[in-house]
Amino acid sequence: MVRINTYILTRLVALFGFFALVLVLIYWVNRAVRLFDRLIADGQSAMVFLEFTTLTLPWMISVISPIAGFAAVVYVINRLTSNGELVVLQTAGLSAREISKPVWIFAVGLAALIMVLTNILIPISQAQLHQRQLEVSENLTARLLTEGTFLSPSDDITFYLRQITADGELEGVFLNDTSDQHKSLTYSASKAFLVRSDDGPRLVLIDGLIQSLDLTTDRLAVTKFNDFVINIGEIVSPRSTAGKHIDHFSSLELIDHIRKGTTPKNTTQFITIFTVHQRIAGPLLSIFSVLIGYAVLVTAKFSRFGLWRPVITAIFCLIILNFVEGLCLDYVRRIERALWVLYLPLLFGLLSVSSIILKYDRPWVASKEFEQ
Repeated sequence: MVRINTYILTRLVALFGFFALVLVLIYWVNRAVRLFDRLIADGQSAMVFLEFTTLTLPWMISVISPIAGFAAVVYVINRLTSNGELVVLQTAGLSAREISKPVWIFAVGLAALIMVLTNILIPISQAQLHQRQLEVSENLTARLLTEGTFLSPSDDITFYLRQITADGELEGVFLNDTSDQHKSLTYSASKAFLVRSDDGPRLVLIDGLIQSLDLTTDRLAVTKFNDFVINIGEIVSPRSTAGKHIDHFSSLELIDHIRKGTTPKNTTQFITIFTVHQRIAGPLLSIFSVLIGYAVLVTAKFSRFGLWRPVITAIFCLIILNFVEGLCLDYVRRIERALWVLYLPLLFGLLSVSSIILKYDRPWVASKEFEQ
């Protein structure tokens, strides 16, 4: 049995690596093309592009790992059946429960991998990606500091600066923002300062006007100000200036916040606790994403047309499992005190897998025959 389990487990790991690599490449290329266009258009180097795409890999791997694990199990069991190896094992008296041992080991190992990614590596990579986006945003903003030239960092923004003093003071600032399709905003100021903040660069305007033109009614509103602050980074690169999100904190950091009774910025106590529980329940559910494929295929009846029907059935069962998970997540978001509902998909998956295998093995029949 040790050699048999090792043989099955080795094939599962090898096929998982193959499917994971293929799916990551497909997903990565799809995202990389859009990211490449945006970064190169902003004047960034290829190294920045590679750094950004590398930092998104942990998240990509966590997303595709359950699918790759499911595909690996379905493929391996299908090959064992078509080669007659599964028939030999079953003829030798091994039940579906006994054959499932290497699948369980593989499923638990996959869940451990996703657990590490979700709770540690993804928050670290997302926090680093967020920091690099802020730095890129500041670089884009610095490109606006060109005297005597009208600049358009995007189709909706026009910026003009008359001159920069030796003290770094900006004089004669003009900014037109038409990103809102219903309104055109024009800022003008006698002087301004560019300052840093945790949420990106800010432009502090001194002694100026805001002209707001309503494009639907053609009405113009003019507001005078002594000082006014604009999140210039958000205008130049909107995706790069949001404050540090809860996804940028590792689970240990969130647990420390919960223990101290505090919360990360721009979030609540419930969202903090919900995030920790979700990061635990999600990886554990991948165990049953794998086992549901094994249970359906190993109990399928022989057919000369192959196992395409059981494969479709396994995919349908996986869809149902993910649908139940989605329902539970939505319910917990609405009913904050029902965090235990997050773990119901685990129970549903366990009952589904157990019922399929037990119905096939029928251990109660064997026990009765043994008693007789």
